[in-house]
Amino acid sequence: MGQRTVTTELPIALHQFASEVSRLIYPARIEYLNRLLKGDKDPLIIKEIQPKYGINKRQANAIRSEVRGAITSAKECRANHIKILKEKIKSLKQWLKTNQKKFKKLPNVCDIRTKRNVRTNRRFAIHHKKRKLYLLEKKLEHLKNQPIRVTIGAKNTQYYTVGSTGETLGNQIAQYDGNKMVFRVPYALENKYGKYVHAPLKFEYEKGQKWIEDAIANNRALTYRIYAKDLRWFIACSTDIKGAETVSSLRQYGCLGIDLNPGVIGWAYCDHDGNLTAKGQIQLILHSKRKNQQTAIIHDITKKIINLGKKYRCPIVIEKLDFSTKKTQMKERGRKYSRMLSNFTYGKFTEFLNQKATSAGIELIKVNPAYSSQIGLVKYVRQYGLSSDTAAALVLARRAMRLSERVPLQVAYPLLTSGKHVWTAWNALNQKLNKKLCLRRHDYFSLSNGQLEVMLQDEFLTKAKKGSGSKRKRRTSKSG
Repeated sequence: MGQRTVTTELPIALHQFASEVSRLIYPARIEYLNRLLKGDKDPLIIKEIQPKYGINKRQANAIRSEVRGAITSAKECRANHIKILKEKIKSLKQWLKTNQKKFKKLPNVCDIRTKRNVRTNRRFAIHHKKRKLYLLEKKLEHLKNQPIRVTIGAKNTQYYTVGSTGETLGNQIAQYDGNKMVFRVPYALENKYGKYVHAPLKFEYEKGQKWIEDAIANNRALTYRIYAKDLRWFIACSTDIKGAETVSSLRQYGCLGIDLNPGVIGWAYCDHDGNLTAKGQIQLILHSKRKNQQTAIIHDITKKIINLGKKYRCPIVIEKLDFSTKKTQMKERGRKYSRMLSNFTYGKFTEFLNQKATSAGIELIKVNPAYSSQIGLVKYVRQYGLSSDTAAALVLARRAMRLSERVPLQVAYPLLTSGKHVWTAWNALNQKLNKKLCLRRHDYFSLSNGQLEVMLQDEFLTKAKKGSGSKRKRRTSKSG
């Protein structure tokens, strides 16, 4: 089940009516909002604004739904804003703590490229970060103490009619039967327009017209938004539509894994035994593209992925990621990292893929991406001759199927993590490979069989020898 909105221009015969209704409804919305924020009781407000502005109970309920939704949205935005500010303050404090320690060890020399003193540059950078930290802390304090501000649209340019499943044609104020739109006139305008106004109406979008007719036939709610744009009046109809029948099989019979990266998307299909059956890559080139071009590219790519899901008749598995924290740290991480993260359109990609999967009847599964790249490099890159992104996609598909990803026994021996969760071993291995052995991604192709195990054994034995030597020294010092 998903929600769809279809828009078309309101008939010219209803433009004047829509304009007068919006002018009548707007002050009622403002009064209801202000009194609700002050703490007045909701039933009392509704009871008083009905005779004051000459509207009926259903129109007052539409005002209630719109204003309450705006208040909820404003509170969520305020909470999200506070969260972002806290993350930025935390990132700045961490940056200052690290760089103030480094500043004491900096040599008093000039940079060849900028021809400026290194210590002077770092001192100015620390100074500006402190100023920014002060401003953010004051902004956070001000935001917490300020009353909430709610915006409910421009003056005299829109109003809503909220639908209900218990009403005729899904709405009592505005009723559409597929050919004609009928509006219930507010009490204050009945002398001019009568009790009802109507005009023929057809939605231009043919598929959208079918959605509305299907909703009418199944007695689903239809919510209308009447709004002005460029001196013209439009009507937008929102309704719930049923998703397509599920065509994908259960996850235990095979999955299609998708690994999203800034430049390329790797995909891998594994069968019911968890073995690789098909693989591939899709180029994702978004840099130097305009916003609408990026949207078109993502639409095409998600369409290709859905076609793959239809081909193999299986669920699609993607990573469950959240970049909100990382995006608050962009100014402390450098230009290259910020540019890469800004071009990484995970949210839009997920949104489009979810919409297309719902329409196609394909299940979309989100899994935890922890250590997926590392597992793919260690276990599957050399075994199947895969790229790192395709190997990670295979790991995601297997994880959705609840298949185990234990560390190979030869590699697990020097990690000494028996009795703990399997991710503890992968974490230890990840630290050793990246920090101790400094292996890069393409190094996994050149490692011969058993070479990785030998490197880990050597590192483990070296560490053990150092530990035993230090213990003997401490014992001799005590005996002496």
